[in-house]
Amino acid sequence: MILGEERKPRVQRFVAVVDAALEAWGARWPLYIAIALACIGVQTAVAYIARFDDNAILIANCLVDGYATAFFTIAIAAQRQEVKASAGEIARAALRRTPAVTIVCFGIQIVIIVFLPMIFGTADEMLYGLGALPWLVIFGVMYIATVIACLDTSRPSYAQPGFAILRSLMFLRSWANIWRLGIGGAIVVVPMMLSWLLARYLAQHGMPTVQNVFWSNIPIDALVLGPTQAFFTYLYMDLLARES
Repeated sequence: MILGEERKPRVQRFVAVVDAALEAWGARWPLYIAIALACIGVQTAVAYIARFDDNAILIANCLVDGYATAFFTIAIAAQRQEVKASAGEIARAALRRTPAVTIVCFGIQIVIIVFLPMIFGTADEMLYGLGALPWLVIFGVMYIATVIACLDTSRPSYAQPGFAILRSLMFLRSWANIWRLGIGGAIVVVPMMLSWLLARYLAQHGMPTVQNVFWSNIPIDALVLGPTQAFFTYLYMDLLARES
């Protein structure tokens, strides 16, 4: 467990997870920022080559995010378990996990497309606020699934994405886990809100829609992926510890 005292209030335990995750990310922040900038560079090149085609941007984003997610998760988990691993070793391990993680990333994109109106839509689309609650939990579950896809090696690669999603859903058996996953989903929404505001700003200043979609989403996504994945990695480990 992140906190040694079993009877600590849940809020304090959750805050400890957040603090530990940010500390772990900060321990190697130059490397993680470099990875994020490389992700932006690769996706920018793809976007210009494909002339900002929506499908090309989506595919490139999932592929790049799949690798970066695996890299961040494995690096953070190794640090949490006090395993010394060089950047090269982490990169090779991340490459092996990328296909499974990329499939989960596509799943996250589907969740965004389906449930985004329940967060930023009209009152009817949001079900007057009620639609946001399950959406946040689902988003937390999907991000936990990315961690499982990275760290669990007990299943063959072709079965790993499905197992990761099913395993993450099993955490919903506990009400305590539901609110933690919901707050985790709320953390993910914050950069999405920033992207939404940036998109409106760029639109008001005349940026074409196809470029607006890219520049209002991809850079923010790449920069927040490391801290976000650090949080969900620590949260997953804590959830596992509390199950045992």
